[in-house]
Amino acid sequence: MSVQQFEKVKIAAPFLGEPLVHIVGQDPLGLLNTGGKTFDLLLPGLNNVTDRIRYYSFYCWFFHCYAKYISKPSKKEQFDHLRRAEFILSLLAARNGVQGIGGITKAQAMYNKSQQSFDLTEGTGEDKVSKDGTYWKNPRGIFGQNYVSSLKQLNLIREFDVNSEFFIRTEFDIENKISGHQLAVAFEENLGSEIALLFVEIMKKGVINQSELEKLTIPFNMLKIPTNTVEHNLIWQLITGNDEPKLENSNLFRKKTIQLLLETVTLDEEIILDNVLPLDAYHSLGLIDDEIDETFSLWYFYQLEQFWHMACTGSLSTFLKILNKESNGNWIDEEMLIDKIANQVVEFLKSESYIDNNQTFKELIDIDLLEEEVVYETKRTNDNIEKIGYNILLVKKLIINNNEDIERLLRLTKKYNLNSNSSFLSAIVTLQSNDGLLLKEYVKYFLKKYVIIRHQWVSLKKMNNTQSTEKFIREDGLIRFIDDVDYAYSSPRLNTLIDFLRELQLIKEDKKNLTTIGLELFNSL
Repeated sequence: MSVQQFEKVKIAAPFLGEPLVHIVGQDPLGLLNTGGKTFDLLLPGLNNVTDRIRYYSFYCWFFHCYAKYISKPSKKEQFDHLRRAEFILSLLAARNGVQGIGGITKAQAMYNKSQQSFDLTEGTGEDKVSKDGTYWKNPRGIFGQNYVSSLKQLNLIREFDVNSEFFIRTEFDIENKISGHQLAVAFEENLGSEIALLFVEIMKKGVINQSELEKLTIPFNMLKIPTNTVEHNLIWQLITGNDEPKLENSNLFRKKTIQLLLETVTLDEEIILDNVLPLDAYHSLGLIDDEIDETFSLWYFYQLEQFWHMACTGSLSTFLKILNKESNGNWIDEEMLIDKIANQVVEFLKSESYIDNNQTFKELIDIDLLEEEVVYETKRTNDNIEKIGYNILLVKKLIINNNEDIERLLRLTKKYNLNSNSSFLSAIVTLQSNDGLLLKEYVKYFLKKYVIIRHQWVSLKKMNNTQSTEKFIREDGLIRFIDDVDYAYSSPRLNTLIDFLRELQLIKEDKKNLTTIGLELFNSL
């Protein structure tokens, strides 16, 4: 039976035993893995969902209190109490109209009922097997979904036994290394013993009233760490210390990134955005005062990979739109479609004076825009042929602007095991070796190798017995549309780091300037 027997969301695939269902999937060309590994290296202990740095202190304190006041060696008991503790913070945020705290939707729904007291288990779904409809769907709470890996990586918590999922805060006395115990004690010092005990008692009994919420509001402000306190000092030491505290010899990429970010704020009068540092690194080729800086060079590499992703995945997204329109729900000849697209792309580039008749890709004129401006033009236009044309111009620009630094980047990425066959560093060799092709043939080559075949290979690797992320089906020279994809830059986690620095009160709320203590700590780096 042919795989041509298919519907919009289901493929008849008897050789697999069950219908093959097509799902959205992520990263359809597999080009974001390298960037992900790069910011894992540069910003360990952070991710895109660890929104509040004071939660690092809070969780250390929770596990400290659990061991001290509850002491039941039960995974279920621990997570039941953890979810209660998290939901107290959610209710405090609801009371004060604060956004950006996990579980706020459920907390607001309960708080808006104008009750005098609140049953925490109503929000946590303690007795329910499924946590749907509670403050947090993941049974391990916000901690288990967003924070556990970061806290373990920073050596603030550990599992009591291997794979037990029963957690304790760490305790050790090693110079220049921060333990979970230190953070827990410092957090409680800022709370005060009376408030700390009140929170524990509320957590144990599972009920909180309006008066108690009022008492907890200021001490449990999760958006700000009080300055000139031990807690503030320890968090600062933690994020500017060794990247991997559990290792004897570790890098300081996170510290250097913080230094570069704070320096950017001091030099730039604009609001600091999460793409500013990678773009600066890219356009500086990773150089600071004409000297190679390893951290800056890794951010340069990160942004280079982002541009490559935008050129290729953007072309896939556009190709799928053209395929959908041209095929009208039917199978069409793949080669004829690609040939038609390539002809139209060449005509567009000729009309914009980037190429003349019968010229090669090597002769294509370099567009007089920055790479990010080319991406903007690609996103701005509604013309699909223009979109692919701009992506071809972006590829040309990436080759021209980075060719001389490829060997240096290859050595750097090999040193930190960031090499990948999907990387631009791998692709540039074949991209250049084919630059003698006529532009039309080069466009066809690019679409086939880096868009169509690449997507098919990636989706086949991801396929399991019942699901596929394929966006088209190819068979016997024919191709048929299944679904579209969207694409965007991936976040380099710098938005998380910027928020952390605001919560440490180093960057002002407008994100334009450093505070007095921010300037002081920046100068200490």
